[in-house]
Amino acid sequence: MAKDLRSFLSDYEASHPELVLRLKKEIRSNQEITALVMKLEKEERYPVVIAENVVTCAGNKSPFPLITNLLASRTRCAQAFGSTFRTVHLDFHKRSRQNPIPPQVVSRTEAPVKQVVKVGNDVDLTQTPALYHHYMDPGPYFTAGFLTTYDPDTGIDNCALQRGWIYDKRIVRFYPYNVSHNWLNIRKNRDSGQPTRLAYWLGHHPATCIAGQSRLGYPMSHFASMGGVLGEALRVVPSETLGDDFLVPADAEVVVEGIVRSYNLYPEGPFGEYGGYIGPQVPNPQFEVTAITHRKDAYWHDILVGHPDNQVMGGFAMEAAVYETVKQRIPSLVNVYIPLSGTCRFHVYLQLDNPWRGDAREAIMSALTVDFRLKHAFVFDMDIDIFDEREVLFAIATRSQWDKDVMIFPNVKNSIIDPSATWDTGAKGGIDCTKAPGEDFSELNTVDMEILQSVNVSDYVSPEQYAKIPIERM
Repeated sequence: MAKDLRSFLSDYEASHPELVLRLKKEIRSNQEITALVMKLEKEERYPVVIAENVVTCAGNKSPFPLITNLLASRTRCAQAFGSTFRTVHLDFHKRSRQNPIPPQVVSRTEAPVKQVVKVGNDVDLTQTPALYHHYMDPGPYFTAGFLTTYDPDTGIDNCALQRGWIYDKRIVRFYPYNVSHNWLNIRKNRDSGQPTRLAYWLGHHPATCIAGQSRLGYPMSHFASMGGVLGEALRVVPSETLGDDFLVPADAEVVVEGIVRSYNLYPEGPFGEYGGYIGPQVPNPQFEVTAITHRKDAYWHDILVGHPDNQVMGGFAMEAAVYETVKQRIPSLVNVYIPLSGTCRFHVYLQLDNPWRGDAREAIMSALTVDFRLKHAFVFDMDIDIFDEREVLFAIATRSQWDKDVMIFPNVKNSIIDPSATWDTGAKGGIDCTKAPGEDFSELNTVDMEILQSVNVSDYVSPEQYAKIPIERM
């Protein structure tokens, strides 16, 4: 059986029933689901949330249940393809870049996503449970929909998580930001006077969704990268209205097909973005929906943008790309972590093993070139756990002198989603928090490792006593 959202949910709910929250009570798609997840997030709880009784933005009960927060846990995402919290970037890099598996084409009769097919005027996207996420959003959005286009020169697929505003029953305004490969494909069609065929697909195995964020060269197949992360070929099927050469994931929950017929620009947004702030309104294209296909009991997958559900899953591909780039120049690199505190986009922590003079500064410069969204790079020694931000801040406090350890690069490319930037430019920088090679440096306070490993709290404090000790975040 092919891996899909249902196979993952079945296994995950069986092994972690406490981490799948099924909502039976009626809940509205207009901000109520966002509010619920935000309250769970405040308590550092990240269950999968399945809303089975959703009232749509149009005011009717949705025929689809909605699933969200699926990708909010780094541990859950890592487990989805057999990795761990600390090694996920290494395993992701190996599978997505070094071991891609080409997709497998199947017939329409074999594809679950073809169980229901609606074309033309039978399509009404306002009946879906697409969420109105934040108070300034103009309406319901695709957020977990992977926008798929094909390079008209090579026929190679490209997928990206790019927001789409359901403007009307069959009209979607979308944001193919101007450094994306989807935009390159669209621009080629525009410049040659051709329409652009595209599709949103949503609802698949978490490993597929995570691999859809792979940072690949152009043109390179995301479908092949997804196969590598899944550990099996992604099954694909011909579209209904875009031609047999336009392939979409056969085991998705929903596919929405459409065509950009003209390249006029329309107001789109504002929209609550990954940086945690309301992103600006942007002039963007729109497409006409030509078909929707889905499973009979399809889940509508939503990603809460600007929250861990969006931020965590998007960081793995960036971590892998930083590791690949920096490791080529700095062999002493051991680990990379892009933390949630920087929205899994703006900060990167680099860990070096016995770095040579200049390694830390070279690592900073190399890392900041990997992605225009990366703003700050911090470099640490092996005795600092880069996955523990208390240790990270301790090292910044005690191992850096900012008159000599800080690097600043002004007026470089930045993200317009960053409210501190000047439109699309800003400053980047880094801090060398490593001990100077070859120079004496004070040792950390600790105890003998043998004693540390031999003392267990449970030998002295009962579970009942331990549970009563309050958590105090400082």
